[in-house]
Amino acid sequence: MADLSITRLCAAVRTHTDYLPLTAFPDDLLPKQRVEAAIQEGIPLEHLIVVNPADSDQPELSDLALAAVGVPDDDQPLFLIRSGPLRDPMVTLLARMVLEFGWRGDDIGITHLDELGGTVGFELLDWAIPSVATVLICDEPVFADARVGTGRFATVGLRVRQGPGPLRVLDAGEGSPESFSDVEWRFTGSGACDGWLDVHAALQAGDIADGERILLHTKGPLREGWLLAQVVDAAGVELA
Repeated sequence: MADLSITRLCAAVRTHTDYLPLTAFPDDLLPKQRVEAAIQEGIPLEHLIVVNPADSDQPELSDLALAAVGVPDDDQPLFLIRSGPLRDPMVTLLARMVLEFGWRGDDIGITHLDELGGTVGFELLDWAIPSVATVLICDEPVFADARVGTGRFATVGLRVRQGPGPLRVLDAGEGSPESFSDVEWRFTGSGACDGWLDVHAALQAGDIADGERILLHTKGPLREGWLLAQVVDAAGVELA
């Protein structure tokens, strides 16, 4: 992997409550393997609810994350990494964001990474980023447990550059990260944003020291991936 670095890390999170019964959707709309995976993760079929694909009156977390990262003066590209069977991440949302924020650079939507958008997604960014780019990683769980009634929606906004920076991305890949037992920090979650939200919180609390390595491990119901990073200058990572 080339020398990618993160200079700014922002997070937007909310509790989502707009879910519908599984019976409200045609059988061929939701991937069968995803439904089965949700059941295997511990949600009984009778309690499985699905996110409402209709437009919401709440602000898009992607908008909030992009506003926090900030619109640059140059024409750097904007990458939107967003997966899910009910939304089209490359047309309506991305086009609207480009228009409303007055984005001057290219805009690229990346799909079908599912829960690995925040880890394996950097393998794509490695060759796609020219010198600097803004990256939005979205995580909107399609399924939730009716007994809980909510899910956590999140979007992480990053400014990523080629070359040295305060938070270096060392490597990323799909599968189990069995060979990284000596890292100082390991953050594990099931969603694309989980690890980055933990990194954001730890940096904000001042817990991570310069020179320490971080392993983000995403283990979803169907796919598993990892990303290895090193903090060069903890205070130099801009947080919002």
